[in-house]
Amino acid sequence: MLHLEDVKELIGEAGEPTLTLYVNIDPALSENQAGNPAWRIWLKNTLKQLDARVKPKQRPMWEHLHQQAEAYFEHFQPDSKSLALFITPDTQIDYPLPVAVENESAFGKPLVTPLLWAIDEYEPYLIVMVDHEKARFLVTYLGSVGYQETATLELDTSDWAHKTSQNTSGAVDKMAQSNARDDFEKRVEHFTEQFYRDIAHRAVKLAAEQKARRIILAGDEQAAHAVHDCLPETMTSSVVAVLPIPMRAHLKEILEHAAPAALAFEREEEIALVNQIVDMAKAGGRAALGRKAVTAALNQHRVELLVASWPPADGDKTADLALQAFASGGQIELVHGEAADHLNDEGGLAAQLYYAL
Repeated sequence: MLHLEDVKELIGEAGEPTLTLYVNIDPALSENQAGNPAWRIWLKNTLKQLDARVKPKQRPMWEHLHQQAEAYFEHFQPDSKSLALFITPDTQIDYPLPVAVENESAFGKPLVTPLLWAIDEYEPYLIVMVDHEKARFLVTYLGSVGYQETATLELDTSDWAHKTSQNTSGAVDKMAQSNARDDFEKRVEHFTEQFYRDIAHRAVKLAAEQKARRIILAGDEQAAHAVHDCLPETMTSSVVAVLPIPMRAHLKEILEHAAPAALAFEREEEIALVNQIVDMAKAGGRAALGRKAVTAALNQHRVELLVASWPPADGDKTADLALQAFASGGQIELVHGEAADHLNDEGGLAAQLYYAL
């Protein structure tokens, strides 16, 4: 799955004109299982429609990009749910997406808004399924799994049978057996604690590798809480929830349990962010509200975080503002539902600033 840095890199590589295509190629859709799949029909029609709107002076460049698009898809075989394709005179950038996007196209400026939405809405989550003997790591995009890994607790019990099965008698022998059993239980406890520490360490490393800012701990609740306690303090705030999901659960079941918790967390975070920025702006702090104030801040290169409601009232304008924010090192956050409603009441656009005037 791509990340915001990929979009920034794309912007640096793709200028104008760019042919942008977002294609829903999901092989699981019935309409995409025909001999001539629906996505190919849409592609043919949309290229024809774009062709009809090309201005005479753009014709030579359009023909070049059009040919590249047809060559790209001539023998194309889908292996993801969607595809984002950007074709310029000098570059061809494609992003297979593990999430569904609407079919869209553009010729001119690179169309990045759907890509921003996909990144924002399907932020990668690390799900750690754990019990007292094994662990399973899943990186999910709230609908599909992009990475899996397992770990198993290994106990050294090579001398347990010798210590506990000898033919002994008398109080001394019973005491020896009791001591041996206690030693073994302590050994098991030690290995289990080390196992939890190893799982926590692996979770931290994997979250960094996969750029997953959120973690869900699941499986046996006691084991999951034990792993939580082993996480470094800086990572505990990344834990969204601890869920009792059976270790034997299939991927679909795991996602069905985890998705509501993840989505609820995202929406709560968005509401808190909008409330914070609105309050800050009204108090004269490092924030701007409304398109006019935000545009002025962008022109002054003061925007640290651009916040827009989704879906935007003007997608093209929002994309242009996002490009401006990226150019000065800023980020973007798209908010939905209650947070979007609140933001729309304040002009539909807000920004957290590097500094206040």
